[in-house]
Amino acid sequence: MSTYLGQNFLKDGSTINFIRDSIQKLYQESGAKTLVEIGPGKGAITRKIYQIPRDFFVIEKDTKMEEYLNKIGLDREQIYFENILNIDIEGFLTKNGGDAKHTLVVGNLPYYITSPIFKSLFRKEDPKLLGGFFMIQNEVGEKIKSDASKKSYLWWLINRAYQVDYVKMVPAKCFSPAPKVKSCLIRCTKKAQIENIDMNALETFLNFFSPYSRKTLGRIAKMGEKKGISTYYIPEELQKKRLEELTRDELKKIIN
Repeated sequence: MSTYLGQNFLKDGSTINFIRDSIQKLYQESGAKTLVEIGPGKGAITRKIYQIPRDFFVIEKDTKMEEYLNKIGLDREQIYFENILNIDIEGFLTKNGGDAKHTLVVGNLPYYITSPIFKSLFRKEDPKLLGGFFMIQNEVGEKIKSDASKKSYLWWLINRAYQVDYVKMVPAKCFSPAPKVKSCLIRCTKKAQIENIDMNALETFLNFFSPYSRKTLGRIAKMGEKKGISTYYIPEELQKKRLEELTRDELKKIIN
């Protein structure tokens, strides 16, 4: 887990230790055998967690971090310099003798690509990963946690198969220099029962409705009909609801 957000380095020792302890607890409770860390940076968290699992890998885009990672004691076979968005994580694990069903992914995710990374990891019809532990922008964490009052696009994609728990807020003062936004830690754990929702149908629906999230479903559907691009039937009782207000069962009524 990288200790930087851009050029904002995590300096708070208690937060670093909290992250280590949280990852260790999740690893033990989940029955995982492998940890994959995205964006380890200089490795301040890496050196705290690399001995936890049976198998450990880091995926880092910046080759300038190599000298720092080598000093930790990782084998060359454990370090991959690649853009995580160019990697199929399940295929990566299979190639390296691992199994996504026994793997947790952890990392401090860059704010500007948090959504693409989560889609890459968790947007699958039959996802295999056990889950993960991440540092992300606080605003995003509030929107994707399972008990969020308002559901975002990303909420629907992740929560279909994973429970997302907001663990704690990480204030800007924990970084040097302090960033302009707050961060947070979240924990993702795979559900025993995955929601029976077709992923392609779900994404098509979200792509159509989410750009107009402040409008009611009925109004959006009528806009689409006028433009000749919408074929969604919105039940009368859902006409005045917004996308963020739908329950899972209500969503299924529309797209199934």
